[in-house]
Amino acid sequence: MRLGRTAWLVLGIGVFVIAFVTLFFIYARQSGEQEELEVTLAGAQTQLVKLISGRDSLEDLLTQQQGTLSETRALLTSAQASFPTLEASIEYNEVLTEIADFCGLEVVNMSADEPREKEVEGITFLVISFEVEVKGAVNSILTMVDEIATDKRFASATVEAVDITVPRRSLLASAPEPEEPSAKIKLAGYSYGGG
Repeated sequence: MRLGRTAWLVLGIGVFVIAFVTLFFIYARQSGEQEELEVTLAGAQTQLVKLISGRDSLEDLLTQQQGTLSETRALLTSAQASFPTLEASIEYNEVLTEIADFCGLEVVNMSADEPREKEVEGITFLVISFEVEVKGAVNSILTMVDEIATDKRFASATVEAVDITVPRRSLLASAPEPEEPSAKIKLAGYSYGGG
């Protein structure tokens, strides 16, 4: 069977319409995908700008922090250099005896422990613990504690404890003379150990 010219024309128009509709849908889909890609690309570019400016801010902050760290290290080194070392520490026993004599107290006993390491806020110090026992008037004992606390030779030491004993006085006339008040003063001397 032979197709006439009109049939060929209708068939050609039908094929053309089908091809046109197919191409239109493909174009519409690609156009939608392109719009999505453009939106995604615009979002990525915005994020990139934010990341770049954020990176610049972080780099500036890092530079500032490194400068601060360098200054802090320099201050720490300076402080460590000026902090007394154990070898240069004062002879506590001589100074404690001198202060006790000044306050009119009798030194009964004096002892010191072996140096030990102690870490304070990440810095290692050598610590020597001292204990001095004295006898005398309570006011004199308090004066001695104040002298130790304010004496520049004890700048790197702290008074850790003071234990004052005041004996009871007897009301009996025949009782022996009461003992004098006494005190045990505990100190800790700190020196930089370099650890």
